[in-house]
Amino acid sequence: MDIEKFLSGMLVMHIAGGTIALISGLVAMLILKGSNVHRLAGKIYFWAMTAVFVGALFTAIGHHKDFLLMVAFFSYYMTVRGYRILSLKKLHQGQKATALDWLITIISGLFLLALVLWGSWGLFNGMNMGIVAIAFGFTGMSFFISDVKSFFNPPKEKMHWWYGHISSMGGSYISAVTAFVVVNIQLPQFQWVLWILPGIIGGIIIGRAIRKYKLKFAVSLD
Repeated sequence: MDIEKFLSGMLVMHIAGGTIALISGLVAMLILKGSNVHRLAGKIYFWAMTAVFVGALFTAIGHHKDFLLMVAFFSYYMTVRGYRILSLKKLHQGQKATALDWLITIISGLFLLALVLWGSWGLFNGMNMGIVAIAFGFTGMSFFISDVKSFFNPPKEKMHWWYGHISSMGGSYISAVTAFVVVNIQLPQFQWVLWILPGIIGGIIIGRAIRKYKLKFAVSLD
């Protein structure tokens, strides 16, 4: 097998998956939540991000790009978490996380820890991208810690899964947008800003959306 041709194919799959994810993710966000179109767009998005992950995985390993490998696990953890949480709607009623949920969480946690350590090493050696790695790592670790806590101690909120779905899929989409931005925009000396900025803007939007739904659900339960 021609390794370079194989890696080129993986890169094409990565780019194609990313393009489909950007479109389907936008549709899922804008369409009525819970509708058939929303669910279909969500499934397309999930499998598109799976293609992105597989393509990035082989590309990172084949070209020895450690940072890409760890970021790939970060973005796919967000995607899988957002998808799997729909199967954990009754955690607040004593539902137990499956072995698959634990496996996903533990493997992702290890790569997120590696991302933080790599970022710390990068900063120590004068690499600005270390800032990006640490930011991504700590963001992912906050989700990891939240998952472990919810697996041991049932969440109190009935709609915990809704907020988790929004925050995780939102974080996943931010990673897709970030990849698009950093590939198509070059900002010498400050490229790391382009890695961070979509997360800051997206995080604010996600936070506002969750607050809106919490108020909505609080009123409906009164």
